[in-house]
Amino acid sequence: MSRPSQTSSPASAAMPSSHLTYSLTLRVLHWLTALCMFVVIPLAWYMTNLDRHDPLRNNWFNLHKSIGLTILLLTLIRVVTRLSGTAPTLPASIPAAEQTLAHIGHGLLYVILFAMPISGYINSYGGGHAVNWFWLFQVPAVVPQDKALSHLGSRVHYLLAYVTYALIAGHVLAVIYHQLIQRIDLLGRMTGRAGKH
Repeated sequence: MSRPSQTSSPASAAMPSSHLTYSLTLRVLHWLTALCMFVVIPLAWYMTNLDRHDPLRNNWFNLHKSIGLTILLLTLIRVVTRLSGTAPTLPASIPAAEQTLAHIGHGLLYVILFAMPISGYINSYGGGHAVNWFWLFQVPAVVPQDKALSHLGSRVHYLLAYVTYALIAGHVLAVIYHQLIQRIDLLGRMTGRAGKH
C-alpha cells in the first residue's frame, strides 16, 4: 500500500496557502477566544479570593461573566463558520494516532467553550444574579431562579474548570511538540504563515 504523501512533497508545496491555513475569519475568532480565555481564567482566581465585602467584588464578577458570554458567542460564530467552510486537514506526516487524539482534544475544547459559559449563566440566573454585558445591557434570563439549579450550575462550572486547564495545557504542549520536536509548522496554520515561503 502506498505511503501518504508528506507535506513537503511537490504536490503539497504547490497547493495554495488557503488550503494550508485556516480562513482569516477562523484565525481571528481563534485568537480572540484565546485572548478571552487567558483573561477570564486568572480573573476567576482573583475575584474568588476577594473579600465578600469588597466594594468592587460584584464588578469583577460581572466582568468575568461578560467575558464568559463573549466566549460563548465567539464559539457559536466559530462553529457556524467552520461548518460552512473547509478547514485544512492535518499534515500526513503526523501519525494517525496523534491525529485522532488531536481531533478528540479539539472536540472537547469546543464542548468546554460552550459548557463553561452556559453553566456559569445557569449558576448566575438560577441564583437570581443578573448579568450586565460589560455594563451595556442586561442579558435576558432564560432559566428560572432556583437554588438547586444554581447549585448545579456552580458545581458543573467548578469541576469543568479543571478540565479546561488540562485541555488548554494539552493543546499548548501539543503545538510546542509539533513545532519544536516534529518540526511541523501547525502554528502557521493559525497565523496565516503556513504555505508562505
